[in-house]
Amino acid sequence: MDKKKLGYGLIGLGNIGLLHLMTLKNLPIWNILSEGEISLTGLYSTHPEKNTDKAKKIGFPQLVSTLDELLELPGLDIIDICTPNFLHHEQVLASAAAGKHIYCEKPLGLNKKEALEMLKAVEKNNLHHQIPFVLRFLPAVAKTRALLNAGAIGNVYYLRTELLHSGYLDPSRPFAWRLEKNSSGGGALADLGSHLLDLLLFLFGEIKTVQAQTRTIIKSRKNPEGEFCSVDVDDWAEMSLQLENDLVASLEVSRLAVGNEGLSISIYGDKGALHIRDNDPLSPSLYNPKGQQVAIKEVPSDSYYKLLQACYPPSKLSIGWLGDTHAASLAWFLNCIVKDQKRTETPDFSSGLAVQEVLDLAYQSSAEGGNLLVLRK
Repeated sequence: MDKKKLGYGLIGLGNIGLLHLMTLKNLPIWNILSEGEISLTGLYSTHPEKNTDKAKKIGFPQLVSTLDELLELPGLDIIDICTPNFLHHEQVLASAAAGKHIYCEKPLGLNKKEALEMLKAVEKNNLHHQIPFVLRFLPAVAKTRALLNAGAIGNVYYLRTELLHSGYLDPSRPFAWRLEKNSSGGGALADLGSHLLDLLLFLFGEIKTVQAQTRTIIKSRKNPEGEFCSVDVDDWAEMSLQLENDLVASLEVSRLAVGNEGLSISIYGDKGALHIRDNDPLSPSLYNPKGQQVAIKEVPSDSYYKLLQACYPPSKLSIGWLGDTHAASLAWFLNCIVKDQKRTETPDFSSGLAVQEVLDLAYQSSAEGGNLLVLRK
């Protein structure tokens, strides 16, 4: 592989695929990826006739209609998988067998079994692999991690996390693959909760017990043909978790939170608290034991925070925290390939497997009426 030119192949040209492309094309503008150059090698689309003009305008020299054709393109180094969840397993296994580095959207698979097989496939071929668990790439999260490691709020005893969307409350929203468990693996909990679970594992370590409840509020929707289809995934979910050192965490996700969308993370310790909100993605708020907000004058020395700063878009050229974190995540992945470094902070497929284990147990807990279940390794 020519380290100065990485051949990039994309599978899927939906909204998330377009977001990945937008951030990829902006990296030179932000002067983020200075050590490597990306070449758009090929696009695999199941609807090539519809996407031919778009692919050319974007800059892909090749548009193919099968995965095999994409994997056979000369100069291809990286596969970016932006397809429905039920396709990830097959596409990852084929890409790994072809020796391609893999960037795969979350959740990694439909269940623990699929995720484990995908992890073994990339490890067998010694490939770079990453999932865009983009909350890791918020500067506010990296600062929080450094402050926690420095003992800024003492011993943490409780944290509350929320990731709330609202787009699914509209009953006229059509039925799609995300609303079918066999295609998605789950609803709001799998889609949004996977981000929060990865963050908890990243910041605080192993999850020991899981207790969950889920609700499906709108139980049927019309498909594009006008036929009603049953929705068998959750619109809303709440979890109670126990982590290491008797730390308790609560997690809430929703696709129905009209008027209250956003990200909220509150971390409480015996010497203060830290709060992360999406209206300030660059820094958390720090409070002392008297409830007074304390200015964060400098971030304690932390290698992850320093490396993230080099990947994150400059504030004057921000495209919003979601786009900025996707840019930082993708830049992190590409830098790891260029430098041939496998960093412990990377949300790789082992992170995806760890999240999937908790998701499987959470859905089991919900099906059993909210039973407390122990995560067994």
